[in-house]
Amino acid sequence: MSAINEQFSDNPMTNIFGLVSGTPTETQFPSGTAKLLRFKADPNNNEVFKIGIWGTTAPSWPMSAGDDTGWFAPPTTDGNTRGLQDYSHSNVSGSAEQLHYWLQK
Repeated sequence: MSAINEQFSDNPMTNIFGLVSGTPTETQFPSGTAKLLRFKADPNNNEVFKIGIWGTTAPSWPMSAGDDTGWFAPPTTDGNTRGLQDYSHSNVSGSAEQLHYWLQK
């Protein structure tokens, strides 16, 4: 992780880590703007998490146990950078499953 921050040593990034539990209905992530974002499904999950764009019918991305999106820069829409709150998650098995998120801002 330090290598990522060193690349921006003139303006160090702030790291924010979080965890959400599964829910059978689409749920919005907490609020948080990000320059870089990453999701990782817990390696002990038995079911698939789905990540989507909140408030749209866009297809969701399935994440099996241990899947990792890697770093990505949230896209911009209408000149505004997407934040964590612009994404949603769901999981058919409910609260036993977990999804980790990591923001750098």
